Amino acid sequence: MKQLSDLKTMLADAGIKPSHQRLAVVRFLADNLIHPTVDDIYTGLLPEYPTMSRTTVYNTVRLLEKAHKLEALTLDGESTRYDFNTSPHSHFFCTLCNRVTDLPVPDLPDAPDGFKVKAVHLSYKGICPECAANQS
Repeated sequence: MKQLSDLKTMLADAGIKPSHQRLAVVRFLADNLIHPTVDDIYTGLLPEYPTMSRTTVYNTVRLLEKAHKLEALTLDGESTRYDFNTSPHSHFFCTLCNRVTDLPVPDLPDAPDGFKVKAVHLSYKGICPECAANQS
């Protein structure tokens, strides 16, 4: 769990006003590295912040994405999930339980001459170990 002061500083450094509701969204993301959707964040915050709107959550994650403080992922072709972990890693999407798991990045070949790589997005789809064990 990141300290509230660290989250405020992160927002301020990104040029984002650290309002009470934005801090709640950022804290949820920092404390729940589950690759949540906007609805997951909204539902998770609603009991503590009953006046929070989905629009506020959506606008906050968009601001964070533009500031490169989180990454938007569309792994199932339907829902957008948000990853607060911006360090290099890949993702595994389980097609049965819809859970997203962070995986280490494998060694990748260098880019061909003349190409300048800005980002690499590597994701896997399949069945996670828990779902595979339940299928037996």
